[in-house]
Amino acid sequence: MSIKFSIIIPSLNSKSFLKECLQSILAQSYKNYEIIVIDGGSVDGTVEFLKSYGDQIKWVSEKDNGQADAINKGISLTSGNWITWQNCDDYYNSIDALAIFYKFINANQSKKLFIGNINLVNYSGKILRDVKYFNPYFNSLLYEGMTLTNQACFWHKELNSKLGFLKNLRINFDYEWFLRILKNFPNCGFHINETLASFRLHEKQKTQNQNSKDIINLKKIKKEYGYNKFYSLFFIPYLIIRKFVCYLIQGNIYYILRGLFKFFFGKKNKEYIDN
Repeated sequence: MSIKFSIIIPSLNSKSFLKECLQSILAQSYKNYEIIVIDGGSVDGTVEFLKSYGDQIKWVSEKDNGQADAINKGISLTSGNWITWQNCDDYYNSIDALAIFYKFINANQSKKLFIGNINLVNYSGKILRDVKYFNPYFNSLLYEGMTLTNQACFWHKELNSKLGFLKNLRINFDYEWFLRILKNFPNCGFHINETLASFRLHEKQKTQNQNSKDIINLKKIKKEYGYNKFYSLFFIPYLIIRKFVCYLIQGNIYYILRGLFKFFFGKKNKEYIDN
């Protein structure tokens, strides 16, 4: 099976992070990939930095209408058959991340969405904790929040042909996109139980600085996909038990115990990292 990965990197005045992100891709042992950087017209030296990579990467630098618009531009430029975006402040953990994706995609050719686990890291890259997932499931995503993430994810390009592109929202466009995939193709997902990428948390992130409009838009997305507050009172306990069983099957006993401790004694994290 011929597999070429297309990795889109949206960027705006993030030169300080971009090198680590790019190097984590260029160091991959699996070499059939392309990197497409869509820069929103940075003024911090990003363009000169991108030029230094020569033909190792493709890039465009021009004003856009936000991150989702930049990713959509990148999707339209892809030549690969498996697509993702990697935020410029995030990166792959292992030089074998793409090789691992290749292995599981090749062995599960009926699946169209593959996800792995991630680490949460701080500004300087120190690991804060790991986040483990399981097979992508529409109702879990709808009622529990982000139970997968783009940092360790690829989807087949044909999903764009059938479902279109990302909605141009300030944030939560990723949430809507994965809901759309799993709503239309409920059995297309596959979980790889390996930690493949890192999601960097820092104070300048949009996700850490949500405003009232963002929260209203999130509620609209959930309503659009059938979220029912009354139904959630009965369904969420089932999802919690399901999550417990999935982690138990994976053998993640420590992860379960840590999660229970956090639930009863710890501070609750924001929805997008509360897994």
